Amino acid sequence: MTAPRIGVVGARIARQGLGPYVARDLHAAGVEVACLLGTSERSVEEARAQLRERGVEARGYTDANRMLRRESLDALAILSPAETHERYLRAALEAGLHVLCEKPLVWGGADPALRAREIVAEYRRAELLLAENCQWPFALDAFERLHPGVLDAGAGSFEMWLTPTSTGLRQLVDCLSHPLSLLQALAPREVPRIEAPVFRRLDSPGPGVSIEFEFHFNDSHLRCVVQLAKQDTFPRPAGFSINGARAERRIRLPEYSMQLSDGTSAVELDDPLTARLRAFARELGRACAGGALVDPEPLALRMALLQDLVEACRLVLDEPPGLPE
Repeated sequence: MTAPRIGVVGARIARQGLGPYVARDLHAAGVEVACLLGTSERSVEEARAQLRERGVEARGYTDANRMLRRESLDALAILSPAETHERYLRAALEAGLHVLCEKPLVWGGADPALRAREIVAEYRRAELLLAENCQWPFALDAFERLHPGVLDAGAGSFEMWLTPTSTGLRQLVDCLSHPLSLLQALAPREVPRIEAPVFRRLDSPGPGVSIEFEFHFNDSHLRCVVQLAKQDTFPRPAGFSINGARAERRIRLPEYSMQLSDGTSAVELDDPLTARLRAFARELGRACAGGALVDPEPLALRMALLQDLVEACRLVLDEPPGLPE
């Protein structure tokens, strides 16, 4: 069986771009990164050079339609800004391609959650794989090694702390898919809802927001706290706790290896991004062979939860009407 072939949209490191790392890890997982799409000839050459440094040689394009016509692809990785995702999701759908999309699935314009649900339904009807690049659930294996037995009793409380480079409502758009995807991993196959959200501004360690809410599924609920605080230094602190058991991600430089630590002991952490991309490579291989697809419904549910939280927070932060662009 030949390796699946993928094209990458947004392959350059720009701001927080993950393109070269995604291409590297997909290549290592056995996916052929055939081509990339940039916004200009200059950005294309920069992206090709960044991929080449990581052992990936890909052809470059500045026109999506031309790339999709010329290349024989199985999938598209959409790593461009969130406001462009819908355009490329629909182009991939029309071309019959499986997709890995950066979070959030859709943003910008009116009612992105509704548009995300429509897109998820269209991919399901077309029998195409649709995956979102949410990597934190892949830290749960290390969490279980750090805190044996904590998850066996079921989760009753959840906290997560992240340090984005953005501020205001943009922090929520950039970050909330992470805790929401972890919460969904703790309650798989459920239809969750969020109740009683409370927002509080943070001034330290950087401008941000604290969000408290109840995450309901079936007859159970988790009391949740998410803290987002702007920080420009690297590596940026991040972690989560379940039932009070703390797991902070620690990054060791220059080798960029990771651990999860509770402050007293630590376990090795396989880079969750790399683990997520290995999983997508397996899912893509099965999809290309005509096997069962991963259910995309959690993506639509996550978008609805994200939109609800952003809209509720907007009132507290007194930002202009409408969702942040």
